Amino acid sequence: MRLTVITEADGEVAAVQEGYASEAPKDAEYAVIVAGEGQTAHEVEVDLPESIGELAPEELLRTVAAHLAR
Repeated sequence: MRLTVITEADGEVAAVQEGYASEAPKDAEYAVIVAGEGQTAHEVEVDLPESIGELAPEELLRTVAAHLAR
């Protein structure tokens, strides 16, 4: 699954959104997450179930953090 992930300066995952923010439609209203001061945005592909809503929040964050650590 394609994800946009925001991390804090220490590498801790701050936010996760399904899809790549860079691929958001430009001709329609569409909200994406963006990195703030001291944060970093990542666009990654992670092996997850069909919908991230099926995962407990802790499991999602742990899985994404483990993927980023590679």
